[in-house]
Amino acid sequence: MTAGTVRLRRQATTLALALLVAGCASRVREPAAPEPFVFRSLDLRQQTRTGQPAWALTAPEARYDLNRQLAQARRPKGIVYRSGKPYLNLDAQRATVLGDGQAILLEGDVRIVLLGANPVRIYGDQARWIPRQNLMVIDRRPYATDRRARIRARSARYRVDLDLVELRGEPMLEQWQQNQPAAGQRAPAPIRVHARSINWRPDQGDLSTANPVRGERFEPVPAARANAAQTPELVLTASGLKGNLRRGMIDLLAPVRIRNRSGDTWLNALQTRWAINDQWLASDLPFNGAVKALRARGDAVRINLVDETVLVPRGCVLNQPGEQLTATTCLWHWPSGRFNAAGDVVLRRDLYKQITRSAYLEGRLGATGEALFTTPGARVGSEFTLPPSGSNRSRSQRSGPPVRF
Repeated sequence: MTAGTVRLRRQATTLALALLVAGCASRVREPAAPEPFVFRSLDLRQQTRTGQPAWALTAPEARYDLNRQLAQARRPKGIVYRSGKPYLNLDAQRATVLGDGQAILLEGDVRIVLLGANPVRIYGDQARWIPRQNLMVIDRRPYATDRRARIRARSARYRVDLDLVELRGEPMLEQWQQNQPAAGQRAPAPIRVHARSINWRPDQGDLSTANPVRGERFEPVPAARANAAQTPELVLTASGLKGNLRRGMIDLLAPVRIRNRSGDTWLNALQTRWAINDQWLASDLPFNGAVKALRARGDAVRINLVDETVLVPRGCVLNQPGEQLTATTCLWHWPSGRFNAAGDVVLRRDLYKQITRSAYLEGRLGATGEALFTTPGARVGSEFTLPPSGSNRSRSQRSGPPVRF
């Protein structure tokens, strides 16, 4: 064997060893990720700068991932404090906590309860809680309830320190006259208000929107018919609203329009107050409206939805073809069609230019919408002008004085 052959074998052996070492190096495994720590319980607490409690989150079981700095907890419960006292209670099925509480994701049957005499409950499938910003974002089926009201929307931002819930995505307010169960199925709401967006202060009760709103009033039905199709008996629209749910008062912003199911009865008004608990509408500003062929206007109006009456407390004027009535007050009961007028009542008829004066007058709407007026038991004064008996009378004879009774 020559020296050259030996050198080649040595080089081949060296190369094989180098490849073997490289192959072994490439097969070195990285250390496995550490298993998350499992704790029997989770207890996170934060304080304000003055040392008062700010918030707390507890859970009976939690897993902590060191690499991701995440804690995952089951059945978490939380408390948010205001001035050192419990203000909100929180609970959910699961929670994911980032770091020491920079952000908390609540999932599964999320419930946020505003404590107090009339607690408000906010529900959703998921809520993102950022304690340092005093912000909760509920973007999966959020809705809120108290004893008589419920508000639904596509998304809700709860700014806790400002007592402000920003409801976006076609929110709807539902209102009942009687207290409803906090959980479970409620009867279909007889009052429903739709808007593009709503700002609501759950603690104070203030409610407002500058966008157009549509209100609907339905006939009450039992909870068993919750999914049955319904047609509103009254529909109202306004350019916006502001009010307070805790006081049960909402001011509808002008122009306000109200119409019945068939559309043959309507009313146009300026700013109008709606007592959603006591079920009446009132405006102290001029309005006009119609009941079939009868036209009405006045200086103020009050609609009692329970008694089904419309009261014009001052400046009542009723018009129909050939007749006009003026009075201090008018009251109409729409199921029966009956109405009355009182105080300086004057009824003018085009026929014979008749004028009837009385302190009180009654009437009723006929099937065609025309009003029939009567004065039962009231002292009446009337005057009218008789037409000429012949066509050859002089002009002075035809314009004689009216006949009075």
